[in-house]
Amino acid sequence: MARATQASDTWFQNTAAKQIRDDELRRAERLNGRIAMLGFTIGLIVEAFSGDAILQQIADLALLAQG
Repeated sequence: MARATQASDTWFQNTAAKQIRDDELRRAERLNGRIAMLGFTIGLIVEAFSGDAILQQIADLALLAQG
């Protein structure tokens, strides 16, 4: 009986840990998506004011980072 209870407890612990990891992954992916949308929106706003396309902005940033 003790083995069955121990196996059952282990299964529940493993299942709970997997659910927690899945929830953390969903939360991280949601945050990542929101930040990406924010960055894209900022890029569009800068494009509207400066006339530089988003890809040009990225290229300029890469050149600036190189020095």
